[in-house]
Amino acid sequence: MKQYFLVLTFSCIFQVTQAQRVRPLPIVPVDSASQRICYRGTLAAPTLPATELFGRTQEWLARQFEDYGAVVKFSDPGRGLLVGQAIVRAHAPAQKNQYAREFNLLFRFYFRVQAGTLRYELTDISYPRYTTTYAAADAGNGLAADGLVGWLRQDEFARISTGEAQTYRQPVEPELRDYDQYTEKGAPRPRMLQQCQGIQEAMTTLLASLSQELVSPRL
Repeated sequence: MKQYFLVLTFSCIFQVTQAQRVRPLPIVPVDSASQRICYRGTLAAPTLPATELFGRTQEWLARQFEDYGAVVKFSDPGRGLLVGQAIVRAHAPAQKNQYAREFNLLFRFYFRVQAGTLRYELTDISYPRYTTTYAAADAGNGLAADGLVGWLRQDEFARISTGEAQTYRQPVEPELRDYDQYTEKGAPRPRMLQQCQGIQEAMTTLLASLSQELVSPRL
């Protein structure tokens, strides 16, 4: 029994030490338990019944991502649940020695609708990672092959949660927390700061658009 408590104590100390070593990320919200980026909160629409609120959320998903069926993976109107994953284009502003740039982000969403409120979670934010083809000693063929791969993979994000598609997901946190992304004093370098700003802008813009959809008057 004494050995068991010793092992448990050392395990707890190790976990606390590891948590303390996790490098902080600027700007973006980070879940204290998982240490991953997570947007979690509630949107208010006090005058709307649950059925209307659920319908407006569905309408927003269809407008925002066009292919509703590819994005929504689970829908339960009775419980007010909408779960799925989507892709969004992030715009990172210019930083010192860094030009403004754009990049794709994959994310998962969880919506729970009740009368007057919508609870949301945007998690598992990732970079798409696809196999790139190269044609040896022929740049023209290489570009053509890469273009074909890009065309074939254009909707791969729709099945990003399946086992065979896991290699297409690259969580953003390990790259953002790489030691090269920080100065010797622990300050974030411009490129990492730029990435975090792009993620923050993309996610908050989505939430602002959803919030507007919930409160806009209907004709």
